[in-house]
Amino acid sequence: MTKDQILEKVKKNMKSIDLEYDLDIGIKCWDKEVEEDLDGSMRETYVVRFKTLDTNVKYNDKGELISLIEGFYCSCYVDAKTFEILYYTTPHGYRLPDGSYIRL
Repeated sequence: MTKDQILEKVKKNMKSIDLEYDLDIGIKCWDKEVEEDLDGSMRETYVVRFKTLDTNVKYNDKGELISLIEGFYCSCYVDAKTFEILYYTTPHGYRLPDGSYIRL
């Protein structure tokens, strides 16, 4: 599987769990890395990095920004052998490919 195919797989999964990324910043698949898995074992993975969308953007009558919840940087870990999406990291914990959460 190529990096482009991995990106397409991750994008499709993100859409299915209602997770959007900032199109201006983009989404990128990095080379294989050996990373510690959630259970503490070491695993060879591809890491896909992205930033979520900014939300709650509001302006006053003068066009000045008055409210913004900035998106956060996340990573998606994909098993390098099976190409299975393992999990997403967020500042608040982990998100699994089925959309469920593991809180920190």
